Amino acid sequence: MKSCIILFIVLGIVKYSIASGEWVPIGGRISGMGLSSAAVSDFWSINNNQAGMAFYNQSAAGIYVENRFMIQEMGSQTAAIMVKSKYGMLGTTLGYSGDANYHTLKAGFAYARKFGNRFSAGIQLDYIATSLGEDYGKRSNITFDAGIMIKITEQLTFGVHTFNPVHVQISEYNNERIPTILNAGFGFTFSDRLLLTAEANKNSEFPMEFRSGAEYKLSRSAYARIGVSTNPARYTFGVGLEMKNLSFDLSASFHPQLGYSPQVSMQYSF
Repeated sequence: MKSCIILFIVLGIVKYSIASGEWVPIGGRISGMGLSSAAVSDFWSINNNQAGMAFYNQSAAGIYVENRFMIQEMGSQTAAIMVKSKYGMLGTTLGYSGDANYHTLKAGFAYARKFGNRFSAGIQLDYIATSLGEDYGKRSNITFDAGIMIKITEQLTFGVHTFNPVHVQISEYNNERIPTILNAGFGFTFSDRLLLTAEANKNSEFPMEFRSGAEYKLSRSAYARIGVSTNPARYTFGVGLEMKNLSFDLSASFHPQLGYSPQVSMQYSF
């Protein structure tokens, strides 16, 4: 009986990871701000809303690591590089989640550019390979991300992003598909020290989720962040440090049932 209960819990966690966890925004900064990323422009816009790459407008490289729920088999790692050109911003990203028994590999090639001073658009072509043990084999799929970002005023930014709008099928059995995700929200800069964000997120496998976050600049190089999101309820916090061309962000999220998930990222601007 005890073994059955443990198996049920593990399967529940894996289902949550497959349906939702693999496709959340990444980066230590955003992870500390309630995952509210649609209207935020930074290095990890290459994954979260490619339109933000155009406003970031720097050549850079970075890595991101998460230990989801403190379970080694559910960890994820992502590396990315972004290059500025006269035609816009180019970028590539490679992420791995899981372990030898179940894992997902996601590779993407992104492009973004500004149209005037207040509007940008971006798109990313994604290759996704899913492996579920030796008995179940592997599946490979092609899909895409796309997003726009609008600076309504100098303080207010609106962003919208979609992942896998074509709802790609992984397997004919039970019509299993990669989730389609749409998120849209605002970022408001009160001053050069305080940024507030809020957005709505819809995953095709889950009810509507609302996310919000805040970032406060403690000093010239240090930041503090907090955030909250719903469905499931998560509470997040984090800190950031900028040292010339190097940025370091540390964060953690808390799920009431599954516990803590620490995240860390580092970016270097050329």
